[in-house]
Amino acid sequence: MKKKRACLIGNPNVGKSSIFNTLTGSLQHTGNWTGKTVSNEIGLFNYQDTSWELVDLPGTYSLMGESKEEEIASDFVLSNDYDLAIIVADSTNLERSMEIILEVMDVKKEIIVCLNLIDEAKKRNIFIDSKKLATKLKVPVIETSAKEKKGFQELLETMNNYYNKEILEIIHQKKITNYCNYILPKINETKNGLAIKLLLDDNWQKKYELTFENLKIIKFYQKYISKSDIRNSYHENAIKILDGVINRIDEVEKKEDKIWNYLFSNRFLSIPFMLILLFFILWLTIYFSNIPSSFLFSFFESLEQPLYKILNFLPNYIVDPLILGGYRTLYWVVSVMLPPMAIFFPLFSLLEDYGLLPRIAFNLDRPFAKCGSCGKQSLTMCMGLGCNAVGVTGARIMESKKMRLLSILTNVFMPCNGRFPAMICIISMFFVSNNTFLGSIYSALFLALFIVGGIFLTFLVTKILSKFILKNEKPIFILELPSFRKPKILKTIYFALKEKALDVLKRAMIISFPAGLIIYFLANITISNLSLISYLQDFFNPFGLLIGLDGAIVLAFLLGLPANEIVIPMLLLIYSGGSALVEYESLESLKLLLIEHGWTLLTAFNFLIISLCHFPCATTLLTIKKETNSLFYTLISFIIPLAIGITICLITTLIFS
Repeated sequence: MKKKRACLIGNPNVGKSSIFNTLTGSLQHTGNWTGKTVSNEIGLFNYQDTSWELVDLPGTYSLMGESKEEEIASDFVLSNDYDLAIIVADSTNLERSMEIILEVMDVKKEIIVCLNLIDEAKKRNIFIDSKKLATKLKVPVIETSAKEKKGFQELLETMNNYYNKEILEIIHQKKITNYCNYILPKINETKNGLAIKLLLDDNWQKKYELTFENLKIIKFYQKYISKSDIRNSYHENAIKILDGVINRIDEVEKKEDKIWNYLFSNRFLSIPFMLILLFFILWLTIYFSNIPSSFLFSFFESLEQPLYKILNFLPNYIVDPLILGGYRTLYWVVSVMLPPMAIFFPLFSLLEDYGLLPRIAFNLDRPFAKCGSCGKQSLTMCMGLGCNAVGVTGARIMESKKMRLLSILTNVFMPCNGRFPAMICIISMFFVSNNTFLGSIYSALFLALFIVGGIFLTFLVTKILSKFILKNEKPIFILELPSFRKPKILKTIYFALKEKALDVLKRAMIISFPAGLIIYFLANITISNLSLISYLQDFFNPFGLLIGLDGAIVLAFLLGLPANEIVIPMLLLIYSGGSALVEYESLESLKLLLIEHGWTLLTAFNFLIISLCHFPCATTLLTIKKETNSLFYTLISFIIPLAIGITICLITTLIFS
């Protein structure tokens, strides 16, 4: 059996993953939003006498792009380590796909153009003459509908029987042609696309190990050829090719598209509508997470005694730290994190797949542009509300390094699900009446106000940092506004839990168990009848009182570095002088304990401020280090929010105490 490799490439949100799933039979999540795939997915399938390896590349608008996902796609296409490129285009907006089609044609001869979403195009009275397009491009053009499973048999037949032939030669502007003709013989290459990539990308120059003489030639041409020149060259070719190919007969816009686009583009309604949407998601998360959280606590707590019996062959000085330290901290984190994440992430994913979130990014582009970033940062902020580590990795969708860094360094101002429980506890005890249903509404409103404060801080810090981080780099904003599509609800929920909630939970669990051991030893190792935690509390107390808190609160946040979920139980442990984390019996009993230790409304308010503005958790810090590959930026992400939180608390204490 012959073995071949093909790749799927195209703009974001054109159905590449759906085609990948249909051909390979895999269950990769498909989504109606930019940046869903940020790495190469590989699947295998057999057809007739050929065994195919299919690579689903991240969505990209150009091989000249700068975002992480675009770099991944560009590197693979230019590597030429494949037999066939399948370029997936959106039939409802073929003009947008032409740049990537022509760029790949400048690199590879073995190409199939796949006109996906052809059913949606026809519904909107958009008709494409695929035969005429195939004649002009000199490559096979196949109409497909991943939703209706149409065109796949023809696609498979074409893949298996494809043969080398000359394809359309892209006619570039004279100065670009001169450059390609000059440099390609010197590097023993024939592909214009590679020459263009070398001109625009310094990293590719390093990969290619160019001689000093060739580098001088490239530097010379860089003065005369810009990225805009090259894109204009492809655009001119695209106009000629599409002439007479597309026929729009009274193009129809969906009614729901009109309604949602109006709400999100209206200068008076868009911001209130987004805030109402935020409040609704917060309320659902708060109201429906309490019961499963209590159930998980009870379930895991009931396993403590059986665990003691299983480990009874070990001495107590080993078993107690494992169960009362590591295991108890572990199930605290699971019980507090899992229920809200299991609600928030699916809701978030449903909004993504339906197409609402790209509208939020588009609507917020203007204020972000004034801060030196772009509207896509709002998408990473939304991800940060679920988990800051997910928000940090979500910054890969940003087109430039500067915007990625700005998004990463400010994501912590979005309180994640790990911080919600502590903030909701304090809000419920000190600022609203806890009347179940009404209490949940008031708590959600109060929490939403703090999140709005976090959004304001994000704008402010982004504006300041943009003056210092890669200050000469201009922001780039490319965003598609997809048509609204009904998501596959069960499939979306499944992948939201699998790819986001459980993945984040796994990382938090890995960190929380050893953290629990440390907390146990700090609470149980004594010097002069005082535990190490007591000494640490006394050490931090002067500083804590200075900013309107106390030593126990400061220590609880520091020991909560592995996972924000354990801040409240850490406070209980410190105030009660206990030896292990315990669950509070009720909010009333917890409030009494806090008041006994000097808590006032000012203390509660400053606690909320520090909850909003403090260092990222250990999982997020490790993610920042991995994404930036920089200890400096990781340290900055730790210092900036903490310094702002301390400053605000100091000011409120000076004013109101």
